[in-house]
Amino acid sequence: MRPIPSRLSYLCLHLFAFCYYAQVTNQSPPNFTQHVSEQSEVTDRVSRRLIRIYQLYSRTSGKHVQVLPNKKINAMADDGDVHAKLIVETDTFGSRVRIKGAETGFYICMNKKGKLIGKVRRNHDLRAEAETETGVRP
Repeated sequence: MRPIPSRLSYLCLHLFAFCYYAQVTNQSPPNFTQHVSEQSEVTDRVSRRLIRIYQLYSRTSGKHVQVLPNKKINAMADDGDVHAKLIVETDTFGSRVRIKGAETGFYICMNKKGKLIGKVRRNHDLRAEAETETGVRP
């Protein structure tokens, strides 16, 4: 013959189920998108600046992107070409990146027509400084 469960055991079981349910439902999943967007807006002068050298491969042309001395950008470089080595720079967590040719020193930019061109750093820095000071792109 089986013993009949007491009211105390039922009460303990219900209390355990309620506590477990309360723990599970109170925790909301972390919102990483919100965290990244908030951290991207903050100017951080303490973070370590990241600089890496890459070669960007174009699946369309089957070659590497290169920055030429005449400020032209194309995807016609072979693997290991001196003009295909690109320096990718970031300043802070989640910030925009700057890409420049390692050999030429020209940054990859886009003109008003949407065409890629090479530019010297001088104009880019002034625009970036104005943007971080005011929070608005000029």
